[in-house]
Amino acid sequence: MHQFFAKVYYEPQVMSFGPYHHGKPHLEDGETLKLKLAEAYLREFELSEDETYEIISSDIQALRKCYNQKSTEEYKDEELSVMLLVDGCALLWYIFCVCIGGHEEYGIRYQDLSRIHQDTLLLENQLPYQLLHNLIKKNILTNKAWTVIFQEFFGMSSDESFFLEFFGIKEESFLQKMKNYCRSIFLFLPLLIIQIFNQNPNLKPNESKPCPHFLDLYRKNFLGDEQFYPTHSESTATVKKDAGSVGDVKEQLMASFRNVKELMAAGIRIKHSRTRHLRDISFHSTGITARLRLPPIAIDSSTKTLFLNLIAYEMSSDVPHDFISYLRFLDSLIDHADDVKELQSAGVLQNYLGTHEQVAEFFNTVSSNLESNFQAYKDVRVKIRKHLKSHYNSRLKRWITQCLDTYFRSPWTIIAWVGAALALFFTAVQTYFAVFHR
Repeated sequence: MHQFFAKVYYEPQVMSFGPYHHGKPHLEDGETLKLKLAEAYLREFELSEDETYEIISSDIQALRKCYNQKSTEEYKDEELSVMLLVDGCALLWYIFCVCIGGHEEYGIRYQDLSRIHQDTLLLENQLPYQLLHNLIKKNILTNKAWTVIFQEFFGMSSDESFFLEFFGIKEESFLQKMKNYCRSIFLFLPLLIIQIFNQNPNLKPNESKPCPHFLDLYRKNFLGDEQFYPTHSESTATVKKDAGSVGDVKEQLMASFRNVKELMAAGIRIKHSRTRHLRDISFHSTGITARLRLPPIAIDSSTKTLFLNLIAYEMSSDVPHDFISYLRFLDSLIDHADDVKELQSAGVLQNYLGTHEQVAEFFNTVSSNLESNFQAYKDVRVKIRKHLKSHYNSRLKRWITQCLDTYFRSPWTIIAWVGAALALFFTAVQTYFAVFHR
């Protein structure tokens, strides 16, 4: 059972990247495809195969340390260099073709795209940034240009039609459009590969640099920049002001609040955030009503594989459990199918998985028994807790909320209420003139 579980969720279906799954029989067609893609990458970017090999082989000891020793000990330096050259070039050209177009030339069908995309985000099917950085810096595209391409590949592009037009060669050259586009959105883009590679300025000369990978880059994009979404640090002062002891602080931060239906009964409306970044969660209360904004997210048959690999990455590394914290936060909102239905109506959940019951079960089980980050979303949790406490301690607020839910929840109920009020008004006017102005 365990082997079946690992094969379904952690092993590649089409292409292997790196040594962990290299040479497995069911990936033979993927090896042929990788050779075609790697050859195209070198040809289209006018790179010398020998020079590219030399770049990788000169750094092969550092690249070897990025993997478990047992997985690479059977490969000589020359063999591992060739493997990483083919895998790295193939991955970059595949991403380029998916975003720009042309994957059909290599026999990649549309039904294969989702499987290969899934393969690129498996924890044990990764290539280190160090390798991708060495390959990228030698081609004609800038690091900013590759950031735009990764943004599109991750599905984080804000305007797909503009992106496609941007890559078409019309009046301006390809590179000029790349530079113009990057200049306009640079502040909102994820960290560049070269920036991530050099992200630790305090490293001592004799220490080896970290070897993060493509899944880590996806995770950073998925979560969003902490500078824009400071969900980990805003409410410390609020917590200290409202709490009487250390125990009270922990109780407020870790309290599991009610599900979506019960939050809505307390006057909290669910809205979708302006971005898809998982850190883009906010809460605003007016005293009687409130608004909880959550990032839109799509759930389909491949979501469980992606989520389990992101969970495995956070559990096996020293990165904060921020993705796990998001899943735990969403799990606290979803108890039943009705909660999923409300989130879907609010544009937060896009359900391509099946029934609402299946989605509810998915979120209730995927992150169960996992430890989340104590600091994650604490500002939102504390604000929700304060709103609920204020709501249930005030009979007037409960009465007003009930009236709003009954008469003003939808445009139709508002129209019906206004119509009934107008009917009563005109009836009263008619009665007045009938009695006093005969």
